[in-house]
Amino acid sequence: MRKLESEKIAETLKGELEAGRWKAGERLPSVAELRERFGVGAFAVRSAVRKLRDEGLVTIKKHVGAVVSQKAARPWKGRVAFVAVGTPGSYFMHKLAVLLGERLRKCGYDLTTLFLGSQKDVSVHVDDVVRLAVNGLSFAVCYCSERQFVEVFDRAHVPYVVLDGFARDFPNARAVVRVDARKCYDKFIRILCERKLKNVLEVDFERVMDRRFKSRFVDAGISVRRLLCKWSYESPMQLADVRRVGYEAVKGFFADEHHRAHPPDAILFDDDYLAKGGIVALLEAGLRVPNDVKVVTFCNRGNEPFLGVSLARIENDPVRYADVVAEFILKLLAGRSAKPPCVSSRFIPGESL
Repeated sequence: MRKLESEKIAETLKGELEAGRWKAGERLPSVAELRERFGVGAFAVRSAVRKLRDEGLVTIKKHVGAVVSQKAARPWKGRVAFVAVGTPGSYFMHKLAVLLGERLRKCGYDLTTLFLGSQKDVSVHVDDVVRLAVNGLSFAVCYCSERQFVEVFDRAHVPYVVLDGFARDFPNARAVVRVDARKCYDKFIRILCERKLKNVLEVDFERVMDRRFKSRFVDAGISVRRLLCKWSYESPMQLADVRRVGYEAVKGFFADEHHRAHPPDAILFDDDYLAKGGIVALLEAGLRVPNDVKVVTFCNRGNEPFLGVSLARIENDPVRYADVVAEFILKLLAGRSAKPPCVSSRFIPGESL
């Protein structure tokens, strides 16, 4: 297959980087200079530079350009950190931490895990990350979307990978690993449209859907209303707590006579334990699943029947995700270049939709 111009440019620049033409911290020639050198357009040059960035060879800095990464010539050794920010008690987050730990320890790395609950006052959590970063840390894996936490690693010159983020938000990350949910949401929306379900209630702790995906619902004529579950992040959350707050949130919602008389067409739960608590509240409100209300859940534990109904789910399997991420991270820790993987979510129908 014929190579694209951007691939040819990337290979040439990569060879020159490996030969030491530019040292760590030096800036690559500008886009205009590279355009003139290779006789191509700006798009091909920028695509080539992004390929170098994805391999961890350069860092793209605003108002500066592409800068050669402080890439170690030897493998990283020592302590690796997994820093997770999000809903405490998340099955996916904890399972991911356990599986990554098993894979990395098997290869001789010492993994430290730090869970951080999202709060308005994040100063305490930042202090926790600072203590971690300055205590002989070699590499970090961040499952978060809060910029202030990774800035600690930037200042401490600790290389890191961000999971489930956007490259534009973390310009200094060694790599950003994305979960591709486009096909998954397209299938979900198509089913909603086919069944003429126009009103969706989203029950969650944090913002679940990316804005781009929410716009897909709007474009399809589907309204999405958000029901926020209340929880104090001062104490750890267990799975029983997730079920309880799901029950309380949905019970409070349907305590309103108007909501009970005019229920949403479908409810999207952030977690299957939220769904299990929420479905009990639905039944107590006199609503049946799926006759009166359809139910979909973000589910990581399987599609076991609940109250005789198998739940339709949006699934990102933590085992598959951990395997893909661990393989990629181990390549980076070994000093090898690797393209960031992209893991796909799946929409799996069930009797509840």
